[in-house]
Amino acid sequence: MSAVVSRAHRFTSASDLPNSVWDAFRQNESAANIILPFAEKARNSPSDEQNLWIVLYDDSGSVEFVLSCTKGLLGDYPIFIFTPKSSAQLENGGREITQSVSHLVSSLLEVVHPTRVFSVFSIAEVTKQFARIFQETVKETDIKAKNKPYYDATFTFCTKETLCNPSHAISPLRDDSIVISLRRADMSHLGGLTVLCKEFAATSPPYLLDDQAAEREATSLITNQKVWVHMIKKGDDAWDIACLVATTRESDNVTAVTKVYTPERWRKRGCAARLLHRVCQEIFQQKQRVVLYVGNSDDMATARGVYNKVGFQGLNRPGGDPVEGVEQWLEIGFEPTTRGFW
Repeated sequence: MSAVVSRAHRFTSASDLPNSVWDAFRQNESAANIILPFAEKARNSPSDEQNLWIVLYDDSGSVEFVLSCTKGLLGDYPIFIFTPKSSAQLENGGREITQSVSHLVSSLLEVVHPTRVFSVFSIAEVTKQFARIFQETVKETDIKAKNKPYYDATFTFCTKETLCNPSHAISPLRDDSIVISLRRADMSHLGGLTVLCKEFAATSPPYLLDDQAAEREATSLITNQKVWVHMIKKGDDAWDIACLVATTRESDNVTAVTKVYTPERWRKRGCAARLLHRVCQEIFQQKQRVVLYVGNSDDMATARGVYNKVGFQGLNRPGGDPVEGVEQWLEIGFEPTTRGFW
């Protein structure tokens, strides 16, 4: 079904999304990665009242924003907002962008309780506008935007052309007693991956996992062949997982890397760069682009350096020349609300 509020159209079935929306997604496939893969899967599923998409058109009839309010394996997802506009275009939009985001907030709150809106994630300007307008709209409740964003990240990409020559960027092993194996994970790795999924989540508050949820996530990644492991063995010791790389959002030409994690005991050995490079090589056999989000905080400087070495764009230095398709994204949380997971 669909409903209309001003320029905002609501849909509870992805199969009802009009061709103009799918065209906008595919013409901006990287930027749409946060919504498109889920929508494509849901397109072939029955209508689910727990899922909602709101499409906003500009005055010319072109898709301006698509908001999703959907549910994943481990709970409700944040409010995700896609736009084909760049941050520069949004900044130049001024009052019109504010009015558009106001339409999104109004349409969302007509059918969704405010406590469902535990966070919003989008290109930075859109997130900030949404948070301000949402908080003002629900001011009679106790819900307030968190002062510190849950996630301040750079959205970046790598292509076949930008992927590094491994001999230039990946440190060779300098210990002859160490043996490595890079491979897709299977169920024999479930125990180790469960531990690493839980440890990875602990680095990304407030989205923590207990043992059961971590095992569910690891099982799903293995079953769907979306996780790779860097196995390592030193001397007569048992094999250990030195790093994991996971991908979970895939469309025709784009795949997103959603986890890269090295436990502390194996850091500073080049494991993340080595495995990520291998994963990108495999992905590029079928896809044109790999995308990911990486935090902008100081404690993520090492990760940004690794991704830059592998070939991800726009991460080489602060204040560098803008790279088309590389944008700042923000997730802002709201409390008190019913928190989900992503």
